[in-house]
Parts: sequence; structure tokens; C-alpha cells
Amino acid sequence: MKLNFNQVNIGKIIPDIENFILEGNMDGEIDFKQNGESYEPFASILIDNLRVNNFDFGVLNLNIKGNNDFKTFDVLGTIKNKNIESLTSSGFVSFQSVQPTIDLDVKLNDFNVGAFSTIGGDIISNIRGLVSGNANFNGMLESPEINGRLFLNKAGLTVPYLNVDYQLENNAIVDITEKQFILRDIEITDTKYNTKGVLDGNIRHTNFSDWKMGIAISTDNLVVLDTQDIDDEAYYYGKAFIEGNASISGPVDALLISVNATSKKGTSIKIPISNVQSVGEKSYIHFITPEEKYNQNYNLSNPRKSYTGLELNFDLTLNNDAEIEVILDKETGHTMKGKGVGNINMEINTLGKFNIFGDYQVYEGIYNFKYRGLVSKKFNVKPYGSIIWEGDPLRARLNLEAIYNTRANPGMLLNNTTVNQKVPVEVGIAINGTISNPEPDFNINFPTISSVLKSEIQTKLDDKDTRQTQALYLLASGSFLSPEGELGQNALYNNLFETVSGVFDNIFNDEDSKISMGVNYVAPDTTPGRETDGNVGVTTSFNLNERISVNGNLGVPVGGINDAAVVGDVEILYRVNDDGTLNMRVFNRESDINYVGEGIGYTQGIGVSYQVDFDTFNELITKIFKNAKLTQEKSSNNDLPDSDFAPEFIKFTERKKLKLKKK
Repeated sequence: MKLNFNQVNIGKIIPDIENFILEGNMDGEIDFKQNGESYEPFASILIDNLRVNNFDFGVLNLNIKGNNDFKTFDVLGTIKNKNIESLTSSGFVSFQSVQPTIDLDVKLNDFNVGAFSTIGGDIISNIRGLVSGNANFNGMLESPEINGRLFLNKAGLTVPYLNVDYQLENNAIVDITEKQFILRDIEITDTKYNTKGVLDGNIRHTNFSDWKMGIAISTDNLVVLDTQDIDDEAYYYGKAFIEGNASISGPVDALLISVNATSKKGTSIKIPISNVQSVGEKSYIHFITPEEKYNQNYNLSNPRKSYTGLELNFDLTLNNDAEIEVILDKETGHTMKGKGVGNINMEINTLGKFNIFGDYQVYEGIYNFKYRGLVSKKFNVKPYGSIIWEGDPLRARLNLEAIYNTRANPGMLLNNTTVNQKVPVEVGIAINGTISNPEPDFNINFPTISSVLKSEIQTKLDDKDTRQTQALYLLASGSFLSPEGELGQNALYNNLFETVSGVFDNIFNDEDSKISMGVNYVAPDTTPGRETDGNVGVTTSFNLNERISVNGNLGVPVGGINDAAVVGDVEILYRVNDDGTLNMRVFNRESDINYVGEGIGYTQGIGVSYQVDFDTFNELITKIFKNAKLTQEKSSNNDLPDSDFAPEFIKFTERKKLKLKKK
């Protein structure tokens, strides 16, 4: 008996296989040849244009020859693509016992595993690579023992949720055992930034289904996050480069990625508050279904819902290499960002969970302050402020202070129209409360005037509402509020120029550049009775070499109220030693103002500073005098003891004496 078939579409006759789509045209024959009392069953199958999940595999040849009792079948199969036999298998399948057995040798040669990328679902995608090696399947047909060693080339994978793609080193070794693939110290490289790590662990399965991962990654510098807020729905986004350890564990459709690491240069995490679901939006009321009520009445357990998705647990130690930015209003650009140190733990999953725990101390930062379209200023965040998270990102507690530096005429505050000089002014804003409900408090400081004059001005600003009004008006217009309470053209000029200068600053300021420049402009006040000059200034900072740096702020008066030359502050810093602890400075700066109406003066000087870090006083002495240290004075055997004039019933405690002793 012989059965022939020609150009049969295998996609229509093979049952559906989860995660796999098969295509191809099958030709072949099945022959049951009888020679007397001997039977010679034989099958020859050829599948042309074989495709699995849209990957071309070429031509499959499968020959099966049975013995006389139909209980043992020899198997020989090959897959040939572009003149390369990517797969060769030979062996037998036996039905001699109740449990069928198999003994099959498989040889792979640049076999394309891209077709198996669907196993990772939406969690791991773009699984790719060429596999070579040998494996043996031996034992019961349903669950054979598998042993072998494979070598991976051009292999890699992508984690879409984190938007990172990793390439595995060539000739990466994967050992195969009965129920797992063992990965042994494989170097991985991200394909965008070329950062590296070492991967170790296993991928387990049950008869090539129910895949689970147990992978560990160690690194000195590896990117683990590279996302953007494309659809305005991200709870967080940015870049994260780490030094430390990470693990990927669990079923492939419900993976847990845990990270315990320290941030590296380039880390920038952004938290858009408008996208984070607040506690008030979460539902804590659940109406039970009839099925749940029935189960409760009869003490039956409700079936547990299986979780599918990706769970992230980031335990990060942040340092000055990392930048954290909280976006309060994306449309207006109202943001807070800074660098500092701290430890935070982020718990995230693809179903909407987002919690942050930890403390973060800010060392430097920028607060982009926006107010009703009238004010747009960049405040410098003062060091040692803090942000404390205790779960809900919206309820993070703030303790920050930021400063905006400008120049203004304090004459309006003192009701003194004879003052026509602008002096440096610091507008401070203390930010307390929570991120979702901050409690700002403005303050105004005059750093270059005497304490007597400063006290006189501060009495005018004791009231909180007055202080806030004057601060906002100063930010908007560049001057203090007039008795008429009108907003002059200065506000428009200053805000317009600040926007233009912001573009200029972005061009010339870069973290990797050796020079930074900025332009600022303060419009002159031409109001009768309180005319003051304006100022066009340039701020610059650059390094002449590794030891000499220059910081300057030069301005040219405009408006013609006072005759003055170029004004400004300049400082030249020379690092005497390699570690930068001994420095020399030469400076020219504007003198402090002691009374109203005093003209502009300048102070020049030279200074030397030496910085020492120490934990004990003894360590300080040792570092300063190098070989000197504090030691206890040793008593000499030749010294005569003092006479004991005290009565026998009185005892004195001998005091220890220390002195500075040099070796």
C-alpha cells in the first residue's frame, strides 16, 4: 500500500501550536511494502519553503523506516537552507514497551532561533541568533533526557518595556540538560550605548512548554532603562546606567526583574506627576459577584487570578552621576531636577503599580518656576535639600530651597526716590509639603549690603503676603512693585529676553564642554523719580588647563542714567596640587553697600585655601604635619616621685598627659 501527496499546505493539516505559525508545501509518500511475511514500512516527506513564524528555514527532508513488527522506527531528518544543513537528526523511536522511547542525535549548524521569539510574548522580544552544536534526546518519548552543548552567535534579545536591546558575545556557551538550558558567564552588550555585563543562569521548561527564567546579571556599567514619554502615559521614563547586580526570574509571561545597584554617569530618571495615578483615583470598593458570594457561604476558596506582565523592583543607590527630575506640568515646563545622593526603591509593574520608597538629598539642581504665564525663571537649588518618598510618588515630602539671582533697585521698598542704583538680589523660595501639594514660601535677600541697611529693608518685607507679592513682581518685571501696583513693560522685556537667552545658554552649555556661557539682560527703569540703569551681562566659565579655571560675570550698563564703565566679578582659580586640596584665588568683585545711595565700588584680593577631610583630631594633625602625631608621654625610670603630702585617707587620681611628639 502506498500513499502519495503533493503540494499539501501544512498550515491547514497541522493542529494549531501555541506561539507558532507553520507554512510550507509538503510532498512525499508513505509505503507499507510486504515481502512475504516481512513488512517494510517507509515514509519520505519533503517540505519546501518551510516557514516558522515568518522565518525561512528552507527545505525539510524526513525519512522514517520501520522494522518488521512496526515497533521500532529509524529516523533521519535534515533542514537545508541556502546549501547549509542547519539541522541534522538521526536515531530511532521505539514502541517495544508500554512507554515509547527515543534515542535521537541532533546536530545544529547556524540554526536560526529567531522563530522562537514568540515564546517571550510582549515581555521579551526580538530573540535572535544562530545556534551550532550537538544534543542527544534519550529516554521516554514524552519527557526524554536531553544532554548537549550549544554555541550561540549573533544572538540577542530586547526588553520592550525598558526599551533596551542586548547582544550576546559570539561563541556563547549554552549547556542543555533534561529540563533546562544553562547559560555560563556570557558577556552581554547593549546595542545602543555599548555598555556591558555578564549573564549567568538558566532557562527552564516542561517538555518545551511552561518556560521559566532564572538569570543573574553583574556589571560595572550597563544600561537597564532607556524610555521616553511618547504617549504621555508613562509613570516614569529616562535612562538608567548601573553598577551592581540584576536578576530576571519567573515565567516568561510574568517576569520579575530585580535590580540592586549604584547609578552611573548618564542616569536620568523623570517622574511626570500628571501621569501618576493618585491615591484618590484608586478604587477601594469591590462588589462581590454571585459566584464569590456562593463560595463565601459554603467556605469555598475563590480561584486566584494568575498575574501576567512584568514586575520591576529597582533598589538603587543614587550618586552625583544620576539626575532626578520631577515634572510638575509638562505643558508649561514647570519642573524640578537635581543631582545628589540617596537610596530609593521603585516597585513597578505593567498593570499600573508604581511605588517609590527612600530618601534623596539634593546637592545641586534647577527649579524651573512658572507662574500664570507671567513668570518663567530658573532657580538654583541650594545643596542639602531633601525629597522623601514613602510609597505614593505624589505624597513625597519636600524640603528644598532654591535661589534666583537678579539685580534691582531697593529704593521703592524704602520710599526713597533718590536711590537709582541696582544691587544684587537673591529671590529664594522654600518648598515644603508634598509634590502634589507643595507649600512655597518666598524670601528676598540682599547679599552685598550692610547688616544695618539690610535690617531696614527686611522690616518692609516681614509680612508674608507682601513678601510674596514683591517676589513675584520682581521675578516678572525685574523691579519691586510700585505704589500704583502696575505691571510695566519691564516684565515683558525681561521675560522675552530670558526665553531668548535660555536658547543661547543651551547652545553653549554642555556637560562635556570645557566652556560654558550665558547671557542676561535687566531692562532699565525709566519711570520718573526712580530711573535706574539696565544691564547687559555675560557669564562665562572655562578651563585654561587642568589646573587653571576662570569664572566671570561681566556687564555693561545701558540706559544712560549713570556714567559707569564695564562692571562685573572675575575669579581665577589655580589648583596647586593634583588632588585639588590646595588652591590659590585672585578675584575682583563688587564691594558691599553700607548705606543708601553709595556708589559702586570694587574689591580686589588674593587668597589661599587648603582643604582637609578628617574623622579625628589626631588624623587632622597627621595630615597637616605629615609625620607628626599625638602620643602619650612615657615616664622615665630616673624621675623621682613627688612627695606625698596627702593624708593616708585621701587618694588622688593621676592625670594622663599628652603632648605633640615628632618621630
